[in-house]
This record gives sequence, C-alpha cells and structure tokens, in this order.
Amino acid sequence: MVTKGTRATAAVTDTATAKAGASTKQRPYPPHPAKPLLRKRLFLCPEVAGTVAAGSWQIRKIPVPCFNFTSTRAATAPIMRLFAPGPKAVCSSYQYSMAAQSVFVKRILLSLLLLLLLLPALQAKFEWVQMAPLQGAYHEVPHPEFSKEGLLAGTYQPSLEQYLEDRLGFRNWLIRFRNQLSLSWLGIARSSDLLVGKDLVLFQPGTVAAAQGQDFIGEEEIAYRVRRIRAVQEALAQRGVPFLFVMAPNKPRYQPETLPNDYQRPPTDRTNSAVFMREMKKQRVNLLDAAQLFKLWKDTTSHPLFPKGGTHWSGYGASLVADTLFARIEQVGKFDLINFRRHGPLAVSGDTIRFTDGDLNGAMNLIFPYPHYPTTAYPVVTFDSLRAGQKRPNLLIIGDSFNWAFMQFAPYLQTLFAPESRFWGLDRTIFVYDKEYAKEGHELSQLDFQKEIESRGFLLMLMTEHNLPNHSLLDQLYNLYYPLSAAGQARVQQIQQQLEALPQMQQRIWEQEHNGSHTLLDSLHEAALARYDRELLRPTP
Repeated sequence: MVTKGTRATAAVTDTATAKAGASTKQRPYPPHPAKPLLRKRLFLCPEVAGTVAAGSWQIRKIPVPCFNFTSTRAATAPIMRLFAPGPKAVCSSYQYSMAAQSVFVKRILLSLLLLLLLLPALQAKFEWVQMAPLQGAYHEVPHPEFSKEGLLAGTYQPSLEQYLEDRLGFRNWLIRFRNQLSLSWLGIARSSDLLVGKDLVLFQPGTVAAAQGQDFIGEEEIAYRVRRIRAVQEALAQRGVPFLFVMAPNKPRYQPETLPNDYQRPPTDRTNSAVFMREMKKQRVNLLDAAQLFKLWKDTTSHPLFPKGGTHWSGYGASLVADTLFARIEQVGKFDLINFRRHGPLAVSGDTIRFTDGDLNGAMNLIFPYPHYPTTAYPVVTFDSLRAGQKRPNLLIIGDSFNWAFMQFAPYLQTLFAPESRFWGLDRTIFVYDKEYAKEGHELSQLDFQKEIESRGFLLMLMTEHNLPNHSLLDQLYNLYYPLSAAGQARVQQIQQQLEALPQMQQRIWEQEHNGSHTLLDSLHEAALARYDRELLRPTP
C-alpha cells in the first residue's frame, strides 16, 4: 500500500512494485504534476476497482483485461496506469452520454420509418414527383361505386383495394426497381410472358413451346387443315384472287443456342411448322418458307436477323425478306409492282431501337436501359415512281404481328399496294396500312365477308408457327365456298345422333337440358361437323 508522498517517492514506490509483481520492466506512469488530482470518486468498469482521493492514493494490483497495454506479459498493473495517455476507463458521464445518443438515434430512425410509410400516401395525394407511365398492358381500375349490396356481397372491398393499389404513390418506380433487381441479380423477368435466355436474350414462352413441338396438334389434323387451305386457294383462283401462304420464322427455332439451359431440347420434326411445310408442299399450296430463308442466311448475315429484346424479325431481317416476298407476290399474282431498293445498311447504336425491335424489353419496365446488341442495322429503302405496266393491287393480309415490319421499318405496304388494302389480324381486328397500328373502325362481323374477299387483287396469309393452330378465319373462308349440301346436313345430323347416344354423354345432356343449357349439344354439333368434314376431305388412296 502506498501513502501520500512526493512525486519522487511515488515513482520509486511504483518502480519497486512493478519489479516485485512482474518479470518484465514496466514504465511508470505518474500523474501529470501540472494537473493535481481532484477529490472525487471514480466509477470504473467492472474489471477495475480503485478509489483515488486528493492527497492520498489507494492502489491495488488487480487484473485489467479491459485495457490494451503495450506489454501483455504482465498479469497485473497498478491503478496508476489509469492516468497514463491511451485507453481510459469509461466514466458514468460518458455512459450517460452514450445512452442519450442511442435514444436520439432511435428516435431519428423511427421518424424516418414513419416518413417512409407516409411518403407513398403523400405522393398519391399531391403528386409532387412526375413519374413515367409503365409500358405494356396496364389498365387502372376506376373508383368503385359504394353500395350496400356490394359491401355485403364482398365485391366492393376488393375493387376499392385494387383502385388504391393502382394509385399508390411511387408505384411505377417501385415496380421498375423490383423488375431491375430481378433481372440484374437473378436473370429472371417478372412478366409471365417473358423468358430470359443467355446474354439476356428475351423470348416468349409460347414461341419456345411451338419450336419444341409442345403444342403439336398431330399429323392427321395438320393434313386435314392443309387440305382446307388448298381448297380455299382453288376457290379463290376461280374468282381471280391469287393466294400465298408465308411462314414467318420463329426466334427460338432460329437461335436455340441462346435459350436458357433448362429449356434446351434436342431438335425434333414433330412440330406444327415442320409438318405444315411438308404437307403444303405435298398439296401444292402457294408457299414461301421465310423460316427456311433465315436458316440459310444465319451463317452469312452481317447483322442480327432477330433483335435481342424483341420477338419479331429485326428491321434488317425484314428488309431481306421483303426482297423475296414481293418478288414471290409478283410471280403468283402475275403483275409488276413498283421497284424499290435498299441502301446501306445504316448501322446505328444499340441504344437507338425502332418499333418491334424492342417490343419485349419495353414491357419489362426497368430502371436502367435494357442492354441491346452493340449495333443494330436499319437499311434505307427508296421507292421508284409508278411506271407504265406497273400496278398497285388491292392486297388483303390475314395474319399476325409479323406483318407490321413491312409498314414500320419501311413503307412497303403503303407504297406498293392500293390505299384500300387492309390487314386483318387473327383476332379479327381490321387495320389500315399505317405504322401506328391504325384501325379501320369497322368490325369484321359488320362487313360483307364474301365481298371483302372477292374485291381484293391478292390474298396473303402470313404468320409464325405458334399461331398456326388459330384457324377461325380459315374455317370461315372454307365454309364460304364449301357450304353444306342437303346430303351433308343429313350426314352431320346422323353423326351427332351417334355422339349423343354414347353412355357418357346421355347423363350430361339430360343435366344440361334440365338446367336450360344447350352448350353440350352445340359442342356435339360442332364435333359432328368436324368429323363429317374430315370424311369429306379424306385423301384418296
């Protein structure tokens, strides 16, 4: 124990204590002479105990694991080391200060959390930040009208919830943020109609299924449908309307190497496209297989024939097909179209994407731009004036969205064909030849179907393979020129009676008639018609 003394005495005593308690030399740390100790009590951490009073020191040798000394070999040290420069014990005032800071930080965090929760509501109310609208098929739900009946039936609450959800503040940005994280980190598109392949190449699942034969309808069914196409072609030829069927290429079939590993499949011929092409050649249907052309051009093309972020042929690919397509139309129709030529191609930056070359990535709604191919080519097409002997025929197109390339990337259809020409979508929507998807304003059911067909100078049917099972317009064309005779109607009635007599059908028919429904009978009539038609168009041996 060391009592009150001079600085020299304290130094000697401290040195003696260090020699007695440790095997290594310890440098003494006396208090600074210019700052005498005040009479107060120090509250140290639990590992340190000691009381310092002005004029007298009470020092004990105690373990001090809470301090980081220069030498770790000394198991003990005098309490006087507390006054040395370096780490110091935590006093009660410091602990109080830390506690106060902790409370302050918690309050700040709570305030930020509450503000974060309130911001969407404030944005929805005042719209301080103008946000770009989402692309794709997004339709806001109107405000539901409150009614007691709707409240009790439980229909008002979901409608109101959807209404508020559609108008949530920062909703568009949050959707883009979620989509960006999903694509950048996981390589997954948030849309159910998008599939992300290698190098972020985009596909539609339906086109992948068609290329791999997952929607194969069978060789017999395809042969039957091709016979109907052949019959329509003959009926149109008798009325002076040439016919041409064009098979557009399918992106997954063209570049299967870019599909995700989970979607890689060995090639197969049991697909609708392969069997349709084989049967059409066999039945001598006027045909242009653009998918085969793409396959031939794949190894020699200098620019992508399919865009990275689109499902249709690229602007460059469409320009290559246009040369062959319109030459084939001239050959089948036996007329001369206006001459045109391509210049270039003009290679532009991948950030400048036109029309359908970005029809898939646009609907992804990302924060950052989608990474297209480094360069995309758009040739410049020029058209000559109409010369003597040339004509602009009245062209009717029946098909899918692959036809838009000949109106958007260059005005092929607007320039080569008559202004009264029309494009009928597979959903029976009527469009004029314009790059802005301009509708005519009439429904197909409102028009004279036969007159619309026979007033044309050429009928072009162009579609890709995943739309081949859609044959409603083809059936309407066939029924127009091959109506049922009296004998045929009797045969259809006989087949329908046979179907109704099946044991599994009788109970269902009785139940529907009891409920006042006739959907099953209508379905059986359609089945009888289809069976009779297949008997009628059965190929002769």
